[in-house]
Amino acid sequence: MLYFLGHSFFKLLFEIVFRRKVVGAENIPQDGPVLICANHQSFIDPPLVGSAVKRTVHYLARHDLFTVPVLGWFLTRVHAFPVKRSGGGDPAAFKNIFRRLEEKEIIVLFPEGTRSRDGNLQKPLPGVGLIAYRARVPVIPCYVYGSREVLPRGSWFLHFHPLIVTFGKPIDFSAYYQREKSKDLYREMSAKIMSEIATLKAPSHD
Repeated sequence: MLYFLGHSFFKLLFEIVFRRKVVGAENIPQDGPVLICANHQSFIDPPLVGSAVKRTVHYLARHDLFTVPVLGWFLTRVHAFPVKRSGGGDPAAFKNIFRRLEEKEIIVLFPEGTRSRDGNLQKPLPGVGLIAYRARVPVIPCYVYGSREVLPRGSWFLHFHPLIVTFGKPIDFSAYYQREKSKDLYREMSAKIMSEIATLKAPSHD
């Protein structure tokens, strides 16, 4: 119920106030497990992407947010789960991702790991490639435009700016699946994901 209310609220907020446009929603499978990988510019990115998808989506959120009273309670009820930012990855978060994918859910990931400071795409984390390699589910690239202008770093107030969420076609990883697992392979797959995200950035978005 809380997820539905939140989804409806943000959908109306982004569409009415910020004139959000969603492009390529038909590229998201109507059922089965899916990874949506998007660029990250603002705290509003999770609800912005999630409310653009008709199906229920699950998110990762910084683990310390779950210790904040009320906020932690809210996050768990909108299908978010914690991830620790550590160089060695977070086994518990990976386990959570694969479990939810086995349950045929949609997971939204931000391969950059943190918000971009200048709006440019950042180097992706290799863990995203590892997830894509092991899960072998449709990976949908997503480019979010305008969220940095709506809620910049350090700001607590929303600013008006048009928003566009663009979903690309599933990435073809068939050639990668034929190779032996390795850290280099995971890095290549992460880079491929960011490359596909970059192709969704139209010149008019600059």
